[in-house]
Amino acid sequence: MDMDKVRLRVEELSQRFDVNPPEVVYGEPPQGADCKLKRRGKNSLIVIGATFDVLPEHMQDADLAWAVAASDRTRLHKEGASTQTAAGIGAAAGTVVAFLFDLPVPVVVAMLALLCVAVVPIIGRQQIYGMDRRVAEVCGEETIHRALKYYQEHPPQMRGLYQLAMKIQPSMAKRAARMG
Repeated sequence: MDMDKVRLRVEELSQRFDVNPPEVVYGEPPQGADCKLKRRGKNSLIVIGATFDVLPEHMQDADLAWAVAASDRTRLHKEGASTQTAAGIGAAAGTVVAFLFDLPVPVVVAMLALLCVAVVPIIGRQQIYGMDRRVAEVCGEETIHRALKYYQEHPPQMRGLYQLAMKIQPSMAKRAARMG
């Protein structure tokens, strides 16, 4: 795999998205993923896996575009509150309700968990739809439509928490329909 070519593409996309280019390294993204954006404090890192090289070129481009779009924290948070903010709001609301109704501790814990389980997927969906719109705006709608079609035909085989995250995301068909 030509990592210099990947780095150059990430730099080009970063200019188009008007963000600082994330660092790019060869490594092991989660099982079933071809590349993964990781956050390190204020910096971002794209980990490219061995299977990335096997992807069709248009999919490599789409994966890198999504990763670069996701590295733009400011814009991502404009699309919806961050997960930490959503969990904080859920916890605060649950605590207020618990005190108002003088509920026992197990009920409070259950309510907090329910609020987090309900709020986090909603926020995540807003952010995914926002990233799709942003990638379409910068790279063209055809990029998104081809990538979503590819993932419908070749779904990622994620494991563990990443598999759960994939299940609570909107389906590729719903994402394509939202794009028009």
